[in-house]
Amino acid sequence: MVREIKFRTGMAKCTEYLDLVQMVLDGQASRSQEVYLKRHLNMCLKCLEHYNLDQEIKKLVQLKLASKEVPEGLADAIKTKIAKSA
Repeated sequence: MVREIKFRTGMAKCTEYLDLVQMVLDGQASRSQEVYLKRHLNMCLKCLEHYNLDQEIKKLVQLKLASKEVPEGLADAIKTKIAKSA
């Protein structure tokens, strides 16, 4: 999924970096991909802003999900429904 946001830094188009931002934030990028992105972020304010925004959104989502408690008995209810449908 490549987002069509076209920031420009000299000759470099930034669209290729947007998916890489997600890979880095999700921990799925290789070390060389991280270095490649960080080099670009050092030169491109728009991509750095995008990276920082996505990073903050990810932190907020994780915080919200971490604070949710699972209702007591939910796991047993799910197992029972699975057993009945099998």
